[in-house]
Amino acid sequence: MTRKRTPRTDPRHTATHEAGHAVIARVLALMGGGASIWHVGAGRAIIHGPFECEGEWIGRAKWRSGGAVYRARIIAFMAGTEAEIELLGATQGADDEDRCQIALMAKELYSCDLDRLQMMSRMLVRRHRSRIERVAAALLAGKELSGEQVDELTGRSVDDVPDRLPPRFRGWVGSGVPR
Repeated sequence: MTRKRTPRTDPRHTATHEAGHAVIARVLALMGGGASIWHVGAGRAIIHGPFECEGEWIGRAKWRSGGAVYRARIIAFMAGTEAEIELLGATQGADDEDRCQIALMAKELYSCDLDRLQMMSRMLVRRHRSRIERVAAALLAGKELSGEQVDELTGRSVDDVPDRLPPRFRGWVGSGVPR
C-alpha cells in the first residue's frame, strides 16, 4: 500500500501519531508511560519493553502464547502511522524509528505476518478513534502527558487487568522474585 505523505509542518500529525501509539498500547494491556511532542515531526510515546510487559502479564495470570508480547508491541508501534492515515488522511512519514523497532521485533518471532498485524492495528485505531483524538488534543494543548494522564484520558491501563493469581502467589512474578 502506498502511503500519502504530507509536509512535516502540521503538529496535529505528530500528536496523532504519538497518541496512536499510547492508546493502542493500553488497549492491548501493554505497560505504557507518558507521551509528548517536542516540535513538528518529533515526539515519543513510551511503551515498556517486552520482558517488562510479559512479566506484568504473568504476574496477573494473563498468560498468552509465545511471541504475543512482540505481536502486541508491533501492533502498537504500527498504530502511530495508522492513526495519522485514519484520522488525518495522510502521514508525514516520520516513522523510521518505528519501522526499525518493528523489524527488530519481527526477527524475534518464528513467523510474523506483518500485513495481518497492520490490518489489526488499523482496526484497533478505527475502534478507538475517540480515545486517540482525546489524547492528541491533550498533547497539542500541553505538549507532554504523564503515564497516569494518558491512562485517565484513555480510560485504560495495564492496572485494569485483574490479578487472577491465587492470593498465596500474588507477591511473586514469573521470575520468582517478590514484587
